[in-house]
Amino acid sequence: MKILKSHYFNAETIMEEVHQKCEDLLLHCSFNSKKKNCNEMFNLIKTTEGHCCAFNYAALNDGNIDEISSDDDIEYYIDPSSNLKSTDIFVTSKSGRGSGLSVVFTVEPNDYPKWSMTPFNGAKILLSDPNDYPEITLSYKYVVMGQSLDIKVEPMIFQSDDAVRKISPKTRNCVFHDELSLQHTDRFSTETCKIECKMKNYVEKCGCVPYKYPKDITSRICDFEDLKCLNNLRAQTIEWDTECTPVCYIECQDKKYSITSDVMPLLADFYPRNVT
Repeated sequence: MKILKSHYFNAETIMEEVHQKCEDLLLHCSFNSKKKNCNEMFNLIKTTEGHCCAFNYAALNDGNIDEISSDDDIEYYIDPSSNLKSTDIFVTSKSGRGSGLSVVFTVEPNDYPKWSMTPFNGAKILLSDPNDYPEITLSYKYVVMGQSLDIKVEPMIFQSDDAVRKISPKTRNCVFHDELSLQHTDRFSTETCKIECKMKNYVEKCGCVPYKYPKDITSRICDFEDLKCLNNLRAQTIEWDTECTPVCYIECQDKKYSITSDVMPLLADFYPRNVT
């Protein structure tokens, strides 16, 4: 570690250097069957799985529609429960297979050595609420080379009348997005609250935070010498309603997502020749 640190490397910078760059991963993107620039639709984020190329992620980076390049083909989500005018979340009013996001990507199979423990060359597709840090509530699907994976995402929406605000959060056991403040987002989220609580627990017990979590300028990023403490800590459970400050209540207005999927062979005729 001393040699690595003398050359700028720590656990975070090493993982950032060795992961596959989004511009190398994403070959072709379309939204509602219209070709789009992948670099404008995806950004690099940290997840429980490490660095990922993310679409529609607004958990720790709530944006404003005025900051986004205008595109007549793309609709944006207006969040009535947020203090911000809107977020940079793409939506569509269309339905059917041609609607939503379509991506062709390569996992660069030649980068896998013969002694790799990986049983296949492919990718893990994570799906979560765009306003949550992706760890606590997470669905995922695997896709391997030569396959086409169709994913249908269905939301279940929970709403509460504003009159509920007259009752204390402890009694109603839920909070609205603007009632409690978190360190890493302007919009309260139960899942992100739990992550911040977990981060504080890591700092208290191990003196550091694992690299995959949001940046915390006041805390050291865990390195390899911290692995023993981290492994011991993972076996412990946190009581979210007694050990966390603020208490990680559920959200009075929230969305939960379920997914169904189909796998079929990738048909090269559907995409430009230079892509396939």
